[in-house]
Amino acid sequence: MFKKIYSIVALVCFSTFAFAQTGTLKGVILDLMTGEPIPFANVVIEKGGNQLAGTTTDFDGKYTIKPIEPGNYNVQATFVGYQTVEITGVVISANKITFQDLKLQEGVALGEIKIIEYKKPLLDQDNLSGETKTAEEIVALPTRSVASVASTTAGIYQKDEGDAVNMRGSRENATSYYVDGIKVRGAIGVPTSGIEQITVVTGGLPAQYGDATGGIISVTTKGPSNKFFGGIELESSSLFDKYNYNLLGFGLSGPILKKRNADGTKGSSVIGYFLSGELRNVDDTDPSAIGRWKVKDNVLKDLQANPFRIAPNASAGFLSNSDFLTENDFENVQAKLNSNERRFNISGKLDFKPTNTTFLSLGGTYYARKSRDFSGWRSMFSYANNRESSQTTYRLFGKLTQKFGSQEADEENSSATIKNAFFTIQGDYTNNKYTFVDSDHQFDLFKYGYVGEFKTFKRNIYNGGSAVDSSTGIIYTGQIHSGWGDTLYTFDENKYTNVDLANYTRAYYQMFSDYGLSSFVGAENDGIIRTAADLRGQGLRNGDLPASVYSLYGNHGTMYNGSAKQENTQTTFKAAGSADIKDHELSFGFEFEQRDDSYWGMGPMGMWGLMRQLTNKHILQRDLSNPNPVIDELTGVYQDTVNYDRLYVAEEQSWFDRNLRENLGLQVDNREYINIDQLSPEEFDIRMFSPDELLNSGSSLVYYFGYDIHGNKLSSNPTLKDFFEKKDANGNYLREIASFQPIYTAGYIQDKFAIDDLIFNIGLRIDRYDANQKVLGDKYLLHEAYTAGNTTDFLNSADIPSTIGNDFVVYVDDASNPSSIVGYRDNETWYNAEGLQISDPLLVAEAAGGQIQPYLVNPEGASAGEVDVDNVFEDYEPETIFMPRIAFSFPISDEAQFFAHYDVLTQRPPQSNRLEPVDYLFMADRVGALLNNPDLKSEKTVDYELGFAKTLSLRSALKISAFYKELRDMIQVVNVLGAYPAQYLTYGNIDFGTVKGMSVNFDLRRTGNVSMTANYTLQFADGTGSSASSGQSLVNTGQPNLRTTIPLAFDQRHAISASVDYRYGQGKDYNGPVLFGKNILANAGANMVLSAGSGTPYSKQSNITQEAASGINDRSTLEGSLNGSRLPWQFRISAKFNKEFEIKWTDKKKSNVNLYVQIQNLLNAKNIISVYRATGNPEDDGYLTSSAAQNAINAQNSPDSFRYLYSLAVNNPNNYSLPRMIRAGLSFEF
Repeated sequence: MFKKIYSIVALVCFSTFAFAQTGTLKGVILDLMTGEPIPFANVVIEKGGNQLAGTTTDFDGKYTIKPIEPGNYNVQATFVGYQTVEITGVVISANKITFQDLKLQEGVALGEIKIIEYKKPLLDQDNLSGETKTAEEIVALPTRSVASVASTTAGIYQKDEGDAVNMRGSRENATSYYVDGIKVRGAIGVPTSGIEQITVVTGGLPAQYGDATGGIISVTTKGPSNKFFGGIELESSSLFDKYNYNLLGFGLSGPILKKRNADGTKGSSVIGYFLSGELRNVDDTDPSAIGRWKVKDNVLKDLQANPFRIAPNASAGFLSNSDFLTENDFENVQAKLNSNERRFNISGKLDFKPTNTTFLSLGGTYYARKSRDFSGWRSMFSYANNRESSQTTYRLFGKLTQKFGSQEADEENSSATIKNAFFTIQGDYTNNKYTFVDSDHQFDLFKYGYVGEFKTFKRNIYNGGSAVDSSTGIIYTGQIHSGWGDTLYTFDENKYTNVDLANYTRAYYQMFSDYGLSSFVGAENDGIIRTAADLRGQGLRNGDLPASVYSLYGNHGTMYNGSAKQENTQTTFKAAGSADIKDHELSFGFEFEQRDDSYWGMGPMGMWGLMRQLTNKHILQRDLSNPNPVIDELTGVYQDTVNYDRLYVAEEQSWFDRNLRENLGLQVDNREYINIDQLSPEEFDIRMFSPDELLNSGSSLVYYFGYDIHGNKLSSNPTLKDFFEKKDANGNYLREIASFQPIYTAGYIQDKFAIDDLIFNIGLRIDRYDANQKVLGDKYLLHEAYTAGNTTDFLNSADIPSTIGNDFVVYVDDASNPSSIVGYRDNETWYNAEGLQISDPLLVAEAAGGQIQPYLVNPEGASAGEVDVDNVFEDYEPETIFMPRIAFSFPISDEAQFFAHYDVLTQRPPQSNRLEPVDYLFMADRVGALLNNPDLKSEKTVDYELGFAKTLSLRSALKISAFYKELRDMIQVVNVLGAYPAQYLTYGNIDFGTVKGMSVNFDLRRTGNVSMTANYTLQFADGTGSSASSGQSLVNTGQPNLRTTIPLAFDQRHAISASVDYRYGQGKDYNGPVLFGKNILANAGANMVLSAGSGTPYSKQSNITQEAASGINDRSTLEGSLNGSRLPWQFRISAKFNKEFEIKWTDKKKSNVNLYVQIQNLLNAKNIISVYRATGNPEDDGYLTSSAAQNAINAQNSPDSFRYLYSLAVNNPNNYSLPRMIRAGLSFEF
């Protein structure tokens, strides 16, 4: 009830308050000759031919225009008797103040407009802890990745092109992405041509932003134009490599409806649109500097036809021919095979401006991707079986902005105390859908792993003995039926057969016959397969996969065993209001967000084994009470033989067996033995299984929430109690699990004011996170237990020490029949029976005979696996956090200023926070399992920065800043020792860390032909864990969590980046070479991005382990300290060369053409991004040359083949950065 009321209140608040992702323009209008301010001058901003907003200056010549959508604008100032001045291309950034003063000259050519090109300030007074890239700058960069654009900002670490980023020592998931003020879930989905600007905030987050502890990357999309324009772009790498990157992009914008001016001409746009899209096709989205190895096509074809050879000792059966390949059987390819990705994304906006004070914007993005996902395991022999995945994301939003007050020039408005008041209301909805399937079978589950039709022929087995007819008392002696045995096991393929798997079975049958091998039953050396056991795991049955090749690669025919679907939605309402009271910009806002996450997935091949297990188990015994003696029909003489029918045991019959028999047209109590492998996949349906059968006593075939166990989307919202107790009409538990629906709400108030050049930003944000689910009231107990203050006969007779509180949990020697108390617990503090505090709960377990035994309220129910939800679980307690934000910058001269900020930041649990009821259903059987923690709280960061910025000349500036972060309550795996009914691992808010460093930024505006930005960052990022699971291997050994800080895995001590742009102008600004009187390089240039960084840490190990193989449980031994070694430095240069052409169709119509070549990793540097811990080498783990490994190597089927295959597998391409990639492109604007 509370949650419903809370949602209603949130919606009411939504209609009352308002949100903004806008910027502000401030400045002073001055007389050019006298320097005096000009009061009541008109200032307007224009974009794409539309006049969007305007104001008048006050008595001091000051003006403020807000709210302004981020983008590039023309600013025009006019006043009677003065020449009009227009500054073009003024950049407005989200949540930032742009300062622009204008100087007007009196009485000079009053009919003309003086045009001045905007020059981006060397010192961005309101974004000194970050950077904004405009559309022009983004297009010039040699990348299309938003994350890579952001990585050119100081303090951001990116392992390789296109990878996620770490901001100033924070984890990857601590960075939040926004598109037009909408928090991104799923793909960003905005075409490059649709991006107006990208703003990166590494510190000093305004109070508008929350749910991020690292930083913000905010993308603003382009808006409509008053004039129609469009463009197309083609980009391809097909001429240069095998990656086959091909892209087609487009953009369109223009008015739909225009105002009519007083003279009848068309004025500015009332309704306008912008639309952009991209269609991309790539064969390898993540190539390697060393390529990939694969078996040659002709060799693979031969292996498929002849998968086996006879073992040297024929009685040992067959060996896989894949184990005997030589060096000549393999080839290296530049691009991964069968890893194509196709995607389409489109973004659009529709703006409606009925008046100068009302603005409505509707928009959205759509992203669709289908790909074949690369698998290193299948890359050598079975790349044809790569998984198919798809993603669709659509995002819709609507935003209404209402300004108050007139924009006409008058003394009353200019002198008003409250000015520039407005409110904004925004709602958005995001939907992400994913699928992960085998490309051939999709969700046709029973075709996964299907090999063919297997027929089993059975006969009765007899032994000498006697039998008694219970109804007559007659005793029969002779050959008594004792069971059933297989006599023949045949195989046939059909239309549903997976040919790659059937190759093994077909070849096995043929070779078994050719070599006259012996069955486990029947005659010897006749080559007849009589039972499934004769296949020995080499001839594949339905649901089987072939044995791997030395545990290094999956063998040919290794299918993807998975079928999954996922849907994540996000509904958000935001509201914000703002008004200027003198020099103070007061703003406040409210945000409400609800997510709804659902998932269903299974390993379909496992159903074949489960079906065999569930079928016939109720008819496996003989009906010994009713013998069937064999009587000669003519003579009536007993033939010395007794048979039995199968005994029907109703309580043993599975729900699946009942449904299968009905589907086959049989009676439920029919005693016919059903051979699962003889049936076609079409005979089965997942709905034949009961939920508990699919959960399979804890070895679950299905993982799900928000869907029922059979994969149908839930229309209701089942409770946790429903999961444990609700049944269908047939008495089967439904086991329904609700979708994950966390609620996030926030409010903020902020005072942002500027006094001359001083900018202060003081705010308070309040975040409230509600996981909206049940949590364990006591993480140590799944079943209710007595405390020392309870009254029972046993406790009344016990001598409880005075140090034990009434709410301490009591532990006994036997939970079912206690006779003595062995310990107590107060939350996480343990005591022995004498009331003395102890550090290890295992001492309490030892006193109880080796297992923790709480004094249970209902021991019988606990033994039966019953869970009392009402008494054991409780509602998640929402966490409300107050976060002050203080930032300021102030000049110490006309050319230098200090800036600083103090932020408290929080982020809701980024992972492992969802309640998983199945974990608790089978908790007793999953000792040491890693479980989600539904009671996780928010992670926190306290961020400090102090900096200094100075202009070095009219065209260059230097910025130096020092930063410090305290990371608190970070998520890490913890061991819940002493839990009942079983010890388990989960996640806790226990990690902490510190980040300290400094960054230096040099900005050189275009001087001659060159402009440049260069950054250097020195950083020390230390903590107790680099990710939420980095401590798992430690706690798995029974050790406590790390409580001392070590360098984090992404601690790049030194980072250098630079962006250099060399460009020739045109006309009188051209200073390049001239050939035959032509300025051949007019409007041509090159942009180069350089990045270099020291290596990140890793932990050295002293022993050699088999790292290239899968499923080998070698334990490593640490050498030195954790993360005490470092990778080598990385160095990468990327470049983009382009030349623009202008095509004049008429005097008024023209088009622009841009030809370019983009080169990633220009020098083809083979950067090492990972190494083997024992050797520090990216291509050798030391195993092949280890003396301890030689016996194991020589015991392989072919030691030489193993050595060569291992050398290929160990030289993992993922240990290297991306190779050089060249793409050529053409864009055409009209």
